[in-house]
Amino acid sequence: MISLINKTINKIKSDRFYFDSAVLTFFTVLGNLVAFLVNIIYTRTLPPGQYGAVMSINSFINILSTIAIAFRMFNVRETSELISKGQVKKAVNISYKFALYSFILLSLLFLSAYPFYQYITAFMNIDFLPFIMATMVIILSYLNSITSSLFQSLKIFLLLGIVSFLYPFTRFILTYPYILVWNGYTGATASMLVGSVLSFIASSLILILNKEYREISTDNGQFRIKLSYFIPLIPIVLINMFYSILNFGDVIFSRRYFNEADTDIFAIASTIAKANLFVIIPISYVVLPRMIEDLNTKGYKASIMALFKGIILSLLASILYLIFIALFGDIILKIFGERYLEAKSILTLFTLAVIPLGISFLLINYSIVFKNWYFLIPLAITDFILITGFIMFHNTFIEIIIVDLVAGTFLMVSLSIMLLLSKEPKTSASKEEAILEENTQI
Repeated sequence: MISLINKTINKIKSDRFYFDSAVLTFFTVLGNLVAFLVNIIYTRTLPPGQYGAVMSINSFINILSTIAIAFRMFNVRETSELISKGQVKKAVNISYKFALYSFILLSLLFLSAYPFYQYITAFMNIDFLPFIMATMVIILSYLNSITSSLFQSLKIFLLLGIVSFLYPFTRFILTYPYILVWNGYTGATASMLVGSVLSFIASSLILILNKEYREISTDNGQFRIKLSYFIPLIPIVLINMFYSILNFGDVIFSRRYFNEADTDIFAIASTIAKANLFVIIPISYVVLPRMIEDLNTKGYKASIMALFKGIILSLLASILYLIFIALFGDIILKIFGERYLEAKSILTLFTLAVIPLGISFLLINYSIVFKNWYFLIPLAITDFILITGFIMFHNTFIEIIIVDLVAGTFLMVSLSIMLLLSKEPKTSASKEEAILEENTQI
């Protein structure tokens, strides 16, 4: 084990590709930890019944923001070639034209959906103002995906990590005073909005004010939407959206079917249980480059074996986390507040239910890297099982959690079967690395 760790560290030091992956992994984990601390601020400061509301809003934002991956990947493809030719200013100008057009389009879409807002807020059991703020956060997430993609095209991943970390850090700083000012979860949503604005401004200023980037090229360029670029991204967008629904849908439905105070209990159990993904996601950052390396040097079977080892490692880590929650769950709940101790009765089962969904994350990333779009089929079926299950079985929290467990297990098993039946990909090794780098998420 020690030799494996040393080998991994040396590989990261010697290879820029692995170093960049390590940098992004570091800021991803750090951002997740800060987001976890924000949840403690929520539970300690929000009045009873409002933690469930803010987590429902957060789930809504996460689900609708997944499509932003297509905007980011489109801009990476549009600007990478220009940057390789030294036309950085042209790439920057094109990106901000794309951001402007996206802002206009998204604003029109959300305005056209305005008549339905009352039904959405009624279903989610939230107030109108924080919902409006949430829609603005969603729009800004698309704009941020465009500006941050420039850092990706320029291969300045350290700045990409820092700018991406600015959003959770801003929330951490502003959440408590904003909750006091707004006297509730409206302030928590406002801190999300301010964090999104500052992240967009920071990424914009770094690129626009940097003298080197301003003087490299004097050609502003013309921006044209190439629909042919978007078509190949559709499967990736759908995969991310389907998985986001599986990850966040239960909190939204719990807000629909249970009273406000009870949704606080469910939401905190969900937060702690899904912290298991904090372990699995970094493992995926290590496993996927290893799969590509093995594909290059040892062949497809060795690549699949690397994935299998990652799954085993994730499973072991998940079991350890489950044991930790079973033994010390009440202590963790006390950190969030004494009133959340009611969640102890469902916390262990909830953590168990999340494990198949976490393992599925590795399999889903495999499908993206090797362009196995057949994985969309079990994902879509699982979403149907999940939503139908919530509608039919929602009398108790246990029923909701059992639906999560059944859906996640079905997804994990079906993806595993499809993996075993999959043929060796025809994509070249160089293209695999490009795909992986392009799909790196913060």
